[in-house]
Amino acid sequence: MESIYKSMQSNMFFSFILKMLSLMYTLVTKLRIAAYSIDFFKTVSLPTYVVSVGNITTGGTGKTPFVAMIAKWATKNGIKTAILSRGYKRKKGNKFLIVSDGQRVLASADEAGDEAFLLAKKLKSIPVLVSKKRHRIGYLALKLFNSHLLLLDDGYQHLSVKRDLNILLIDSMWQFGNNSLLPAGPLREPVNEIKRADIIVLTKCTDKNTGHNLLSYLQGIYPEIPILRAGHFPDQVWLPLKNKLYAPKFLSGKRVVAFAGLANTGDFFNMIKDLGAIIIHSKSFPDHKYFNEKEIKELIHLKNLSNADLLLTTEKDWSRIVGKIDNDVDIAILTIKIKIISEQTSEKNKLFGIIRQGIVNSNETYGY
Repeated sequence: MESIYKSMQSNMFFSFILKMLSLMYTLVTKLRIAAYSIDFFKTVSLPTYVVSVGNITTGGTGKTPFVAMIAKWATKNGIKTAILSRGYKRKKGNKFLIVSDGQRVLASADEAGDEAFLLAKKLKSIPVLVSKKRHRIGYLALKLFNSHLLLLDDGYQHLSVKRDLNILLIDSMWQFGNNSLLPAGPLREPVNEIKRADIIVLTKCTDKNTGHNLLSYLQGIYPEIPILRAGHFPDQVWLPLKNKLYAPKFLSGKRVVAFAGLANTGDFFNMIKDLGAIIIHSKSFPDHKYFNEKEIKELIHLKNLSNADLLLTTEKDWSRIVGKIDNDVDIAILTIKIKIISEQTSEKNKLFGIIRQGIVNSNETYGY
């Protein structure tokens, strides 16, 4: 991602235009934040416990798997939970949509957006709702599902809903890119808005990229904010058209044509290599890319031409392909899970303890 911004900025004229647009974006962003801070724009308080998970950069930090991790914990502990998403880049837009009622998935990826659809498919017992105005679907979740915990997926910039716990994810590898705001860089808002976070989670930590330098830097500036480290790990290899599941080691020695439409496709490709797969070709697409029939046929042709064993992609990308590909194609999905680094188990328990106690307090306050 960072290399993309550097290459764009190598052209002096283009760089100047980007900087001017970035300055305008920065001004508008600061004014918006200030307007909420003085109640010029109203923030709605929902009568239940609300947790927001988000970031200050464009994509790639692991928001969706982190939301799924919290939701799974809540379900395991008997906590009625609903997920509220904006339904980013959904093609068909009702003002609000129930993607899942906790029993059935009721919408497609086109209707719901790929992230909301993926959460609905992975978390079959948890309602998922989408709308740009999440306070409305928050009230709907309370009415229909009596939710005791509402999770805002990608909610850090969604200031119109008051959150009881604000979790900020930061990619420990890419960090803040070139430290510029959109469109000159990957930042959605100034770095100093980290101060709004109640908990910071550094994601994509590995043995090589421990995240300790960023951890020390942030602790020096925000000593009052707890900071956790988390890693992305391969979970399963799923062959959806054959309805088969394998352990990640299944990919070892397999010749693959890998493709993905993510903010940072390099992270996905590196994970495949680490599993021992042989990448014959790799194709990167824009984040949230909706594939057309021609592009899918080209990928299949590339696989056949190179005599590869599999087409290999991500869950998010599969959600935008399902129903558009022939059943005889050998395509595999590498699923990802996010886990708090084991040495911080007590901190993970503390996070869940904060959420549990917050729900208890909300119950006492609102009497649901």
